[in-house]
Amino acid sequence: MDEAARKRLEEQVRGHGLSPDPTLIDAAIAPVVAQNDAPESMALGDLYLAVACTHGDGAALRRFETLFGPTFDRAIRRSPKLGVNTDEFRQLVLDRLFVAPAGTAPRISQYQGRGSLEGWLRVMTSRLVIDLSRARKRPEAAGDETLVERMSDGHNTEVAVLRHSYGPALEQAFSRGLAALDVRQRNLLRQRYLHDVSGDALAKLYGIHRATMFGWLDKARAALLHEVRQALAAAVPGDQLESVVGMLGSELHVSVRRLLDSQLEPES
Repeated sequence: MDEAARKRLEEQVRGHGLSPDPTLIDAAIAPVVAQNDAPESMALGDLYLAVACTHGDGAALRRFETLFGPTFDRAIRRSPKLGVNTDEFRQLVLDRLFVAPAGTAPRISQYQGRGSLEGWLRVMTSRLVIDLSRARKRPEAAGDETLVERMSDGHNTEVAVLRHSYGPALEQAFSRGLAALDVRQRNLLRQRYLHDVSGDALAKLYGIHRATMFGWLDKARAALLHEVRQALAAAVPGDQLESVVGMLGSELHVSVRRLLDSQLEPES
């Protein structure tokens, strides 16, 4: 990283209300250099803050909670039925981010400066809310509900046919289709349909133009439905195949929410 980029990083650190620490500056720079990322495309100030928190810097930890505590509060207020208040949820978030078993790095260290730290945290807190919600559901009820049964009531007649004729095949087809996607495509579908992150927010998170992000999402959806169509071809008559796949495409969020867990997969 050249001197201009280093100075820009120091300015962003001061913008967070912190005094740059040379040791932490070097620690924040290291992954940028190792991955050969362009410094101008990175959220360097956010990366420094995350690194400082990873190292247990008291001022950084206090600044972190001041900056992002309201984000955590908003996330849990949208799910009042969970019975978790804002203070409890903040503690759960902080534990998830900064507490790790001996010999392992805390989760905050997974933030790499691509996109804003706030966007990254919104995804993480959404996932935590989902995990809390799932933990409170009766396992037997969730396990007994099939993919077809979770489709919306707007397709009653069609769903009745699907349930009796193709239920097991649909589940298997979607599982195969999701497995055939690459890691980023599965993560994008998780973030869009499971974490409910908007396309615009995803574009900011990945540091790309919104049109590019919508192209990525369209490609992921098309790839999934292509794989589902291939997997169903042997089970569904040809004259019904396209209508079945079209209906499944209109309810794509159902399959993603049922068949993918909330944990993002690491991208190489």
